[in-house]
Parts: sequence; C-alpha cells; structure tokens
Amino acid sequence: SMKDPQEVEARVASMDTSNMLPEFVIVGRTNTGKSTMINHLLNVKKLVQASRKPGKTTCVDIFDVNGRFNLADTPGYSVTENQVSDKWNSTWLPLVEAYMGKTPTITAGLFLVDIAKDVHKVDRQIVNLFKKHNIPILLVLTKDDKIIDRNHRMDRIKRIREGLSWPSEFPHVRYTSFTSNRSSKNAKVSRIQLRKALATLISMQTKERARLFLEGMDSDM
Repeated sequence: SMKDPQEVEARVASMDTSNMLPEFVIVGRTNTGKSTMINHLLNVKKLVQASRKPGKTTCVDIFDVNGRFNLADTPGYSVTENQVSDKWNSTWLPLVEAYMGKTPTITAGLFLVDIAKDVHKVDRQIVNLFKKHNIPILLVLTKDDKIIDRNHRMDRIKRIREGLSWPSEFPHVRYTSFTSNRSSKNAKVSRIQLRKALATLISMQTKERARLFLEGMDSDM
C-alpha cells in the first residue's frame, strides 16, 4: 500500500527493472463496485474488503496476481461536497496523480462508472487525468444488473459515453457481480468478457500496444 507520493517514489526506486509486471490501475467513484469487481474478477472472496461506507480505500493498494500482472486499487472519489471529496482533493488526488505519473509499469486503466448514474464533471476530470499521463482506458460500466430493459440500457450507455466525450474508437464493457437467479448468467458472462479483455491487455506489455488493442476492440452493447 502507498499512502502518499513519497511512498510511490520509494516503490518506483526499488523496482527490479529486469522483472517488472504489467500493471492496471482501477479508478472510480465511491461505491461503484471496485472492491467487489476485484474479488469477483479474481474469484477470491474478500481479497479486497467491500464497504457501503464511502472512503473505505485510503491508499493505492497493489495486488500481485499469480506473478503475471498487478492490479492497483485506488481510493474512490465523490461528486458531492463531503468528507470524501475533501480527502480526495487534499490527499488522494495527489497520491493517484503521483502513482499514474511515476509508475513505469502501468499498461492501462480500468475506469469504473455505475451504469445507472449520470456523468458529473468530476468524472470528466478523471478521464483527463488518464489522458494527461497517456494511460489507455477501458470503460467498465458496473452494476449492469440494475438495468433490465435493453432500450433503457442502450440509452444509459449513450448518455454516459456522450457525457464523458468518450471517443468512438475506445470500447466499454458492461459488468455485474450480482448473482441473483435472474442475473447470475450475466455475472458469469461479464466476468468472462472482462477477463478476456484483461488477458489480452496483459500480453500487450506496453501502453502503446494496449491502446492499439483497445481501439480495435468491440464494445459490449
């Protein structure tokens, strides 16, 4: 775990340049399902502690996945004025920015957006943060189980992509980890699709190759 930019610098300085794993940074609002997605994606119970209380993740936490790649979980941000947004602006944003700017092993980012929530200017600021540090992004629309009707889903996807000014050549995937009788199949399929995308990104090794892969990847409508 890294709590401040100084710890980011110390980690980078101690890296073994002959054996560096591709790394994927996960960013999203509080309660978009980051922790749940990591647990579900890796099929591990409570590797990351999910919480209904915003601001549970307070560091950049690095998870080594079978010696093949790293996942970096970051503090969630808030789009309303509260303690979380104050902490984000004063402490967590500088931490995440230092991590993005100084970590040479970052291959791509996963930007999590709740499919049922409208885009806010803070979400657009996060997209610009990825762009600033030249990190290709896969847009992950979480909590897809909330949307039942296909037309409603298409409308939500359109609104989110337009709200983020998401380039047409960059894809999105839908994701749910919710496993009721109705959505268990969707949860399994969404995990398989995201795992496939991640597996290919791992093999890309560099940001440039990851970007080319994402630009050619079809969106999950």
